[in-house]
Amino acid sequence: MKTSAMHILSCLLILAATAALSPGQAAAADPPLNQLTAQEKADGWQLLFDGKSVKGWHSWRTKKPLEAGAWSVVDGALTLSKGGGDIYTDEAFENFELTLEWQTTGNSGVLLRVNPEAKGPIYGVAPEIQIEPRTGSTKNSTAALYDIYPPSDVEPIQPDSWNTVRVRLVDGHGEHWFNGQQVYTYTIGSDDWNTRIAASKWKNSKGFAETALGHIGLQDHGAKVAFRNIKIRQLPAEK
Repeated sequence: MKTSAMHILSCLLILAATAALSPGQAAAADPPLNQLTAQEKADGWQLLFDGKSVKGWHSWRTKKPLEAGAWSVVDGALTLSKGGGDIYTDEAFENFELTLEWQTTGNSGVLLRVNPEAKGPIYGVAPEIQIEPRTGSTKNSTAALYDIYPPSDVEPIQPDSWNTVRVRLVDGHGEHWFNGQQVYTYTIGSDDWNTRIAASKWKNSKGFAETALGHIGLQDHGAKVAFRNIKIRQLPAEK
């Protein structure tokens, strides 16, 4: 009996240890933040944020390289505390695939086709992917292309969660995903696009979304927001 009991106890301990380890082993350890895998490098991906500094970004206010301050690196994330202003990438991109993760306490956005030579606010001619700590199905909800395209069937999120954005934009045709789910597609300049613009706050914004070779921007809308794993790869034109 004693031997049998010890054997059973040993088996139970092994099973418990296996149960505790299997999920982690099956999913593998969380990938390191702000790094590219060998496959991503081979596929042409590059980091827009190195996880250590604000290098690679410009201030919209000054049009000069961003200096750490209100925008800083916190726990491996490019984080805005308050009053940092909008920022945009050093480099411009035309046809690309972009991925990133975000976390926020309020309102912010990711901007496409940013034109540093444009007058006024950064969003004046740059379409904005809306960021909010809650989801919805309007043109102003999280993941929407602000005031143009509402997201479809977006699952609720936790306010303190990390959320993913993926954008593929080639020859003016855009496809957007939020947390792995495609939420809309569009073609800049199409009849559908033009109809939506005419019904939006951008109807009188000359040059809106017309900067084909544009920068990627991050918005300061007064809330604390953080971004990490910001990656992009340039794609060939298809036309």
